[in-house]
Amino acid sequence: MDERLRLKEKVQHGSAIFPINVYENIFVHENNTLLPHWHEEFEIVYLEKGTASFRVDGKEYFLGPKQFLFVNCGSIHGGKAEEDPEPYAIVFSLNMLFSETPDICKSKYLQSILERKVLVQNKFDDHCIGALISSIITVWKEKPKGYELLVKGYLYTIFYHLFNRGYIITDTTDREFDLKIERIKSALDYINLNYSSELDIDMLAKVSNLSKFYFCRLFKEITHLTPVDYINKFRVEKAIELIKNTNMSISEIAFEVGFNSVSYFIKVFKEYVGTTPFKYKKI
Repeated sequence: MDERLRLKEKVQHGSAIFPINVYENIFVHENNTLLPHWHEEFEIVYLEKGTASFRVDGKEYFLGPKQFLFVNCGSIHGGKAEEDPEPYAIVFSLNMLFSETPDICKSKYLQSILERKVLVQNKFDDHCIGALISSIITVWKEKPKGYELLVKGYLYTIFYHLFNRGYIITDTTDREFDLKIERIKSALDYINLNYSSELDIDMLAKVSNLSKFYFCRLFKEITHLTPVDYINKFRVEKAIELIKNTNMSISEIAFEVGFNSVSYFIKVFKEYVGTTPFKYKKI
């Protein structure tokens, strides 16, 4: 099996026959962040109210009420809540809009987005598209009979407007930048698979096929975090899941998520969450 396929995110968004999900509360509650990550699915982020900042492939975007952000397939993205946001993330496989038979919608428009031959502009203001995104969220919450038909219809209409109104970027020839993104993806995938084991910068640089110095610089450029900060935050998020869902002791959790020192785990956890894991467990 191709190594890149093995390392892809394994989260199933929706079901096999309707591969779409609408997520609420996308920020980790404990510190209001969404760690940088990537997946092959297309994503639309929508803010009903409040404010939040997001990063997509190293570029920063600020969203206010009723604003939205498009995240292309395979882009590295993360974010942070600013002022009491009510965020939604519509994550779906473009394949759900394809026909099995020869399909002009697939071959002329959507396949090129899936393969990143063209890209959707990340952020812009368009009242019509914003209303369509909001309608998907409303229909998803209410789930009336036949809602699946309506959701797909809204998605087709959104892509119609994206192509019709000039929100498609056709000049995507920066292969050097694409290669940088792929190399950082390799590091993120490696961390995701091996966070419970010992990780060091030399290994991550080797996985990314970069020098240690350049890897650290590029990782910070794309994710806005140092590799060590990212690893620590990722491990703490995994620790939070274990605290919530298991009866493991704090020391067991520390070692389970990859910390080789309980005292260091407590220190990092407190910096990240604002309280110690012991107090968090009681809460």
